[in-house]
Amino acid sequence: MLNPPLSLLSDSLLAYLIEKIADLPFKKENLYNLSLADRAFTQSCQKYIFREIKLANTDKLYQRLKNLKEVLDGKPKLATHVRMVELANETAWLFNDPTFTSILPLLANSPIPPHTLILGEFNSPRIDDPIFVVKWLMESFFSQSLTVLHLSECQNVPLPIFLICPRLREVILDQVVAAEKSYDKYPDELCSGRRSPSPEVLKYRNSHSLLQQIITPPPRFSTPVALWSNLRIISLAPHDKDGLACLQPILDAARNTLEELYLTDFDMSEPGRLTKQILLAGLVSLSNLSNLHVFSVYAIINCNTRRNAPRPAVLHDLNIVLGTIPKANKITNLSFDFDIIGRRPFPGCLDQDWVGMFDEIIRISDPGNLSS
Repeated sequence: MLNPPLSLLSDSLLAYLIEKIADLPFKKENLYNLSLADRAFTQSCQKYIFREIKLANTDKLYQRLKNLKEVLDGKPKLATHVRMVELANETAWLFNDPTFTSILPLLANSPIPPHTLILGEFNSPRIDDPIFVVKWLMESFFSQSLTVLHLSECQNVPLPIFLICPRLREVILDQVVAAEKSYDKYPDELCSGRRSPSPEVLKYRNSHSLLQQIITPPPRFSTPVALWSNLRIISLAPHDKDGLACLQPILDAARNTLEELYLTDFDMSEPGRLTKQILLAGLVSLSNLSNLHVFSVYAIINCNTRRNAPRPAVLHDLNIVLGTIPKANKITNLSFDFDIIGRRPFPGCLDQDWVGMFDEIIRISDPGNLSS
């Protein structure tokens, strides 16, 4: 058992320490070691060790599934800790694997079944047999428990995946591509007669083909794929031009509920984009967002221009967007992160319309209303 001074700490404080360790890099290794160090840590560490099940399509996957099944059969209570399942795109075969399917009832019978599903690239970006994947999800406990869907570097993403998860509250799309345009081969039960999810959080980057279909579904779908009327938070990459083109229809649909808008996500897939600023005026209007509290922008001021060439009017463009915020507003936080690029950046930086920006901030802020 624990020796002083650890033995003098309360259970709640020990649990707090383990929670912080679980947030550190290499958390699994640290938690494994700590759980074996003393029995006082074991149960609290298991809560985090078994929180996530990640299955990549490797040669060791069969053995890992077998080991996981043996552990959960021996201690079924450990299955109650699982909150997230992460699968590689090419692991659709798992849904027919007897070991994997025998684990699912243990998860389904948990008082709190897993509510987060991540599909991502490991060896291949393509989802194998998307119709089969959607049918399997529809018949599994995920159709009722799933509240967070994270798709990362996925191609061949089937649009009906959203309709079979009506309780979705958070959608993350990171470099994903829609499966097709018509969906004529999909059964009626996957495309109609279902309750549309109404997410509260949307994060996306380089995923415009799928996002366009969510906004305007193909004729095959008789109901909306997603409703934006409860959306509270939107986050996207400000240098994703195609993604920005999808933003305004979503803002219009969420005009009464949206509280936070972040144009801040970095786009590392194309390094060249990190030196180019997409002009936002004409793409973004904040005039109808009656409940907006937070507006955050990451912008690039590139001072590397040819002699006598005009410099991009980045702040003038941003001021136009700020000008769409009505004087009567609920803004409490404005955040601007500027990346100034150039061998001699200060002359180009000083040429920007800083005075106009401060004027807009003063206009937007009511005394005591704007906090930062």
